Amino acid sequence: FTIIKTLLEVALKLRLPILFIVRGTVFEQFCSGETLDESFDTVKKLNNKTLIEHVVTQSINSKALNTSIIVQDNNSEIRKLLSSLPIKILTSNFKKNGIGYSISKGIELISRNDPDGILILLGDMPEINSSHLDLMIDEFINNFCQKIIRACSENKIPGNPVIFPKSFFNILIKLRGDVGAKKVLENYNDLIHLVELPKMVALTDLDTIEEFDIWKKNNPFV
Repeated sequence: FTIIKTLLEVALKLRLPILFIVRGTVFEQFCSGETLDESFDTVKKLNNKTLIEHVVTQSINSKALNTSIIVQDNNSEIRKLLSSLPIKILTSNFKKNGIGYSISKGIELISRNDPDGILILLGDMPEINSSHLDLMIDEFINNFCQKIIRACSENKIPGNPVIFPKSFFNILIKLRGDVGAKKVLENYNDLIHLVELPKMVALTDLDTIEEFDIWKKNNPFV
């Protein structure tokens, strides 16, 4: 009873935002480096949404406190694309400094509100849905917000998304370059709790239009 009560208290007080990362190559590939109006035919759709809109919507529909997206500081197009959604748009020059810098800047800005942890979600993962994110958040609570929660495939191969507790913020803020949080995960493997998502959901990311077309052919009803 005490454990259940403690978990309930943690759940009620949990402050867990989602940091949504858009890699520069993803937007360039899917929008052809043009305006949204000019590139409408090349922006790939999932349920009548662009890939980025689809993933952001799933995060909004999850149990997370809120969703923040970090993009290139000169990318007015993606702001236009997501302007109708209830998210916070953060900016950084990650095209120059790499995805590690984007995570760093995002953590720096979000951590000012003293969240219990941050869920890092990539913008090119078409099979992630809100129930997957909720499952990870529940496991974060079950581990008293102390463990790294990392999604894995059905055969236990680690992937994304990842939840980092606030004890890792000072480490993540130091990230630079294109490595992202991979090195942090390798160094703290003993603190990782894997959460199995269906099939290959945690490993499926689409970096190019060609990859999207192959994936869509194999998933025609999405």
